[in-house]
Amino acid sequence: MYEITVEHPGITARTYHCANPGEMRDVVWGVARAAGEPIPDTRSGEMVHKVGALRSSADTGEAATLTVAGCTLSVEAYEAADFECEGHESLYAGLGETVYCDGACRPLKKFNRSALIDLGIALDGADLDESGGCGACGLEAEQMCAGCGRCNCDRHDACKRPAVEPR
Repeated sequence: MYEITVEHPGITARTYHCANPGEMRDVVWGVARAAGEPIPDTRSGEMVHKVGALRSSADTGEAATLTVAGCTLSVEAYEAADFECEGHESLYAGLGETVYCDGACRPLKKFNRSALIDLGIALDGADLDESGGCGACGLEAEQMCAGCGRCNCDRHDACKRPAVEPR
């Protein structure tokens, strides 16, 4: 079991849990996809070896990090006993326990399709912010208001538009 933290300067760190090396590989490939990087051929050994080395380092307790498309992935081994409940039926129902999980447990975050989309949107917004645009409203730097230079997150009631030059 593995815990992977994805860090990028423009977004908050995101943590995912993997049950096996295949899921770890899916996170690495997914981060590359979310960042818009071309995915290497899965038959080529370079990325497969990098993910294998990442897993081996995590298994031995060493610092395990990999940089993919500007994101830093940190991997730690995660003991099965540390897994929180994903919802369960209580074995002690009728003995003062509730029939189902009381909600005190929290599910582990898996890297699935919705996590891939969320990460892609966050990375795209971070890239816009870095280039002078606005990631919150999706405007690039040259699309900002001609009157005040601000984005669509602000009201523009008092903005004076430049006069249109006659042709």
